[in-house]
Amino acid sequence: MSSLRDLLSVLLLTAATLLGALWLPGAWIERNVVDQEGFLSITQPLAEDATLQRSLTDSAVDEALDHELVPGVVADRATPLLQEQAPKLTGTEAYTEVWDRAMVELHGALFTPGASPLDVDLLPLIDSLLTGVEDTLPLIDDLPRPGEASVTLASIPDVPLLHRATVLDPWAHRTGPIALGLAVLAVLVAGHRRLMLTLAGIGAVLAGLATWLLTTRIEGLVPDAVDQAVFLGPIVQVFEQRFAAEVMPQGVIMLGAGALVAAAGLVLIGLRRSS
Repeated sequence: MSSLRDLLSVLLLTAATLLGALWLPGAWIERNVVDQEGFLSITQPLAEDATLQRSLTDSAVDEALDHELVPGVVADRATPLLQEQAPKLTGTEAYTEVWDRAMVELHGALFTPGASPLDVDLLPLIDSLLTGVEDTLPLIDDLPRPGEASVTLASIPDVPLLHRATVLDPWAHRTGPIALGLAVLAVLVAGHRRLMLTLAGIGAVLAGLATWLLTTRIEGLVPDAVDQAVFLGPIVQVFEQRFAAEVMPQGVIMLGAGALVAAAGLVLIGLRRSS
């Protein structure tokens, strides 16, 4: 009977260890990647990244100089002005509006099965650019605006891992408490509770170690097609850095707590044998 109880305890501890290893990475991904608000809170500061800014402003200049809309002579005179004004757009409401829309579109594309184009409407930027030209060049008024200026900034590759992450979305934050509950239950039902307490601590150490290893290898686990992609790559690299910086300390804490529990179990085993 005691052996059956111990076997059940081992099974419970195995499940607790697996859930514990999934807890911190899963909760971070749910909070900062799957959830749109969390995703946007990380991407918002990236609006100041020079490389990403040029992706938007250069595309806006190209669209504004569309020769089907702007006569060639006017375009030749306007080109230097547009190129000069383009960097100044990054601090305007128009740029913020376009960036926010682009990030919402990017979040949706990441969770769309298959490769998806990242289409962004640059009309607010183009309108600001052309207004600046009208105010600067004499005898030029009411430059024609395109009816729409949606451009494809990048092709977002398929990321199957993110699609699977949405399955865990409702459970990500609960896996930690469930793992703790299973570990406590395993100790309570065990025939040899001191031994199971030690094994519970070792399980927590393994879960913390797995979390720590994941944070140190996250860049290698993300496919090159994702973190080297045009426009998407710099954004993904920031998420990788945030993941490692925020999850690694939590994994170390779990590892340390598990070591303390395992040590307590060993002390109790030693006290029993000495008595």
